[in-house]
Amino acid sequence: MDKEQIDKTKYIASLFAAFGQSGDGARIAIYYRMLKDVPLKVLKLAIDKLILESKYLPTIAEIREALKALVEESNGTRIKTWQEAQAEIAKGITRSWFHGCLGEDVPDDLYGKPCEPKWSTPEIKAAVDSYGMDNIAMVNASDMPIVWSQLRKAYEQACQRKKEKEVNNYVLEKGGEKIQALTDSLSNKLLLKG
Repeated sequence: MDKEQIDKTKYIASLFAAFGQSGDGARIAIYYRMLKDVPLKVLKLAIDKLILESKYLPTIAEIREALKALVEESNGTRIKTWQEAQAEIAKGITRSWFHGCLGEDVPDDLYGKPCEPKWSTPEIKAAVDSYGMDNIAMVNASDMPIVWSQLRKAYEQACQRKKEKEVNNYVLEKGGEKIQALTDSLSNKLLLKG
């Protein structure tokens, strides 16, 4: 083991010690194996954060979520809360539908006409697209709570798909060659049966 591996193992062991489970060497080894790709400085930050926030020993998934949250917060790419997404959607509807395309970079034939807003995340765009911008703009005010509920569900599903895709891509990158061999083998078997 090199110095960084030893330091990571010690820091993971300190996490276990903080929750009264320092003698669990087998679990510490599993945590190390699943977190060995994380730079030591970032791992330390996530573990410190979780020691301060958690009542119980965090799972590997919780540590990865904390790592992701720290990185996203530092580079401004975190997933927006529903309240933030809803405010952006409401602003986008008002600007694009009721005020129309305005600005110096808008062609004359589009000036003042309804236009597609620029959404800050693909998840917000997916939620709006699932309902349709024109449909949202035409809803009676009394029906807006229902529309907001449906948009929220669509937004949460888009965020969940993003999270699943990130985890799947991470796992596939780690075992990409094995997965590709298994997929090829399965494809060949299916072709032979068909």
